[in-house]
Amino acid sequence: MDVPAFENKIERMCQERVIPGVLCIASDTTGSFQYKKAFGVRTLKEDTPHDLLKVDATMWLASCTKLIGTIAVMQLVEQGKIGLDSDITEFIPELKGLEILKGFETIDGVETPILEGNERVITLKMLLTHQSGLSYQFFNPNIIKHRALTGGETPAIYMTSPDLISTFKTPLTYVPGEGWEYSSGIDWAGLIVERISGMELETYFQKHIWDPLDVRSMTFFPAQHPEIAGKLVDMSLRAGGSTAMGTAVDPNGKMEYTTDTVWNPDMKFASAGAGLYGAPLDYQKLLHSLCVGDEKILENATLDLMFQDHLAPAAKTAFEATLEVKELRAVYGVREGQKVSWGIGGMVYLEDVEGGRRKGTMNWGGYPGLFWFCDRVSGVSGVLASQIIPPGDEVFKGVMEEWEGVVYRNAGKV
Repeated sequence: MDVPAFENKIERMCQERVIPGVLCIASDTTGSFQYKKAFGVRTLKEDTPHDLLKVDATMWLASCTKLIGTIAVMQLVEQGKIGLDSDITEFIPELKGLEILKGFETIDGVETPILEGNERVITLKMLLTHQSGLSYQFFNPNIIKHRALTGGETPAIYMTSPDLISTFKTPLTYVPGEGWEYSSGIDWAGLIVERISGMELETYFQKHIWDPLDVRSMTFFPAQHPEIAGKLVDMSLRAGGSTAMGTAVDPNGKMEYTTDTVWNPDMKFASAGAGLYGAPLDYQKLLHSLCVGDEKILENATLDLMFQDHLAPAAKTAFEATLEVKELRAVYGVREGQKVSWGIGGMVYLEDVEGGRRKGTMNWGGYPGLFWFCDRVSGVSGVLASQIIPPGDEVFKGVMEEWEGVVYRNAGKV
């Protein structure tokens, strides 16, 4: 599909509410190929002017934040202030003595968690690659149940909690290094950055990541920055509800406006795992910098390390098991049978994708319809961004695959 045909198709899909507004942004390292275009409208709210989506729009970036949090702590690794094999409890003593949740038992009619001691050190590398044993409670029913039984809060804590520690401190779900589960590890890594640097994460990100790229659109606290919040795109929902896995029941349902923002835009702490708001247009500046290897943010030797496969055998087995679930493949944006693993910063491809990503590409995304990729081999990077729930939308995944094919063909990389 050529560019005009793709653009016509996306415009039609937006008009028919098959998808909401979407941003498509990409570039190559030679400077000969750049693409940035907005499709659709900023909001689907009834009785509201349906202003066209603008290319510099603000979105909740969700887990796209994880790449930034990883880069921040890897800058400290470069400086020798912490090592990938460091025991993270040296910097976060609050995580000392975490036990492993093995299940539940009923004693005298009372259901009680079964907890087992852990002797394994949690390293920084484990935090950054989701091999630490930590979890996100909203992805793990056992952690939700544990909190309920022990007087803890429900997942609504993510909207109301005043601090990171009470939000993310949970039992482990497996022995560190012997499993894989998408987790709060990078949220904790952000706390390490604050404690080593002596800066609040918002300040650190701006000074050491965004200032070198001349970016002013990124913040954890949009309510404090009306110039950023004023460009925020409203969330859209696929009509028909969600499955137990959190994906759309009816993939053909029309898009509707929703007041569910998923993440509280007035959070009280900076989450290095999910908290950033900003312009995907500026996020692409970061991806382009990494792809070019201009060393404004990280040394190329550090990037070489990050873009490698870092999963231990047991962790890889657990990760591959998640990819056997169709709904999770959709959430992760992975094709069935695709060989992928995990690097430091995102998922890494272990083989070429026909007409697209090369072996060694890193990519990930964000909960409400965001996908990014950085292919240092081909010299192509890009971000596809929307604000759509639930995640793992099959229609939007199809758009992502078509758009990526258009990018690689027009950049002359097929």
